[in-house]
Amino acid sequence: MKDEARGTRVQVFLGESEQEGHRPRYQALLEYLRREGAAGATVTRGIAGFGANSKIKTSTILRLSLDLPVVLTWIDAPERVERLLPGLRELSGSGIVTVEEVGIAGYGGRRLEQLRFDLEVRDVMRRDVISVRDDAQVRDAIRVLVGREFRALPVVDGAGRLVGIVANSDLLAWGLPMRMELLSATPEDVRTGVIDGLPDGIVRDVMRPNPTTLPAVASLGQATRRMAEEGLKRLPVVDGGGRLAGILSRADVLHAVAESFPRLVAEAPARPTARTAGDVMRADAPVVRADATLDQVVDAVASTRLNRVVVVDADGRVVGVISDADVLRSVEPAARPGVVGALMRVGGAASGNATAADLMHTDAPIVTRSTTLAEAAQQMVAHGRKVLPVVDDGGRLLGIVDRADLLRAASGALADLARIDVEDSE
Repeated sequence: MKDEARGTRVQVFLGESEQEGHRPRYQALLEYLRREGAAGATVTRGIAGFGANSKIKTSTILRLSLDLPVVLTWIDAPERVERLLPGLRELSGSGIVTVEEVGIAGYGGRRLEQLRFDLEVRDVMRRDVISVRDDAQVRDAIRVLVGREFRALPVVDGAGRLVGIVANSDLLAWGLPMRMELLSATPEDVRTGVIDGLPDGIVRDVMRPNPTTLPAVASLGQATRRMAEEGLKRLPVVDGGGRLAGILSRADVLHAVAESFPRLVAEAPARPTARTAGDVMRADAPVVRADATLDQVVDAVASTRLNRVVVVDADGRVVGVISDADVLRSVEPAARPGVVGALMRVGGAASGNATAADLMHTDAPIVTRSTTLAEAAQQMVAHGRKVLPVVDDGGRLLGIVDRADLLRAASGALADLARIDVEDSE
């Protein structure tokens, strides 16, 4: 059929009375799909049926209390189904799960790859956001951040209204001697000593007031554009009363768009949308040889805002990646103060016999110049990485892609799709 997109239909057959915790199982399945950004799902209730126990269940007036059959139907992009299906199966209990390919002739006039971009911020944001009170001690805010994947805390007043944000850079300016990544990588006794030795300070005196925020009903496209234009790693989300409702990070955006990152928009030849890693990669990748000494590695790591270097062999093939935290975890205790000083560019020197080959992660995911942005985003999300080396067919390093690069590409693609939607409606 002309203009038909290919999709996947998943159906789950189960009983209405089946429970997942304290909720009906079908409700748990719906909430899982919505939380993970599925395009949409519907639950229908049968009027009669029988299952493995061979008992007929019916909705006749005298038997309304029996366990009627229900069917959850979910239609989505094949890539998204592939990612979410394992979790759906696990939640389905004894229910029967079927999967089949379907043709999608229309979805509100939109193309299949646009399904993911009709979301609002509230569909993608993290609701279980951790915040800190503005009258809390700075030391307490630092303790909250230790070991977390995020490096900033929203600050709220006694009524839960957002009044500021305190980030890594604010804490460093205040007097924290090392970045949170490095503090988290130090042994617990050393970390405790550093935090306990900090002076008294109140969060409201350290935070950045009046941070950029988003309403929960803003579109994902608006949020992505704001983050890309202002170079923000995360945005607090507030309700109508200015109270903190959630937070949206670059990782959340990439997680949301990973499976259906827009391909080239043919209708916009004047502004071709980036569609592969080669379109967005930067050739100035920080790099060291596998036999580089510790001081060479530290110098390379500290020279880039990414705080990471790519490790290559003698032929330029990628063999690993090293972060600043990797370096600190690997050195002897006596060498740590000097390494921290060198990594922070405040003096100090790295000493030791370790080489880049001793420090690197060898399981670092890589992509090629022709890898689609959808695939690159999937790799970044699945492995929890902030950078992806881009290699040629022989595995030799060509450049790197980081989260900011993918976010900018997503912003441009979303803008093109929004413009086309407007033109199609005129």
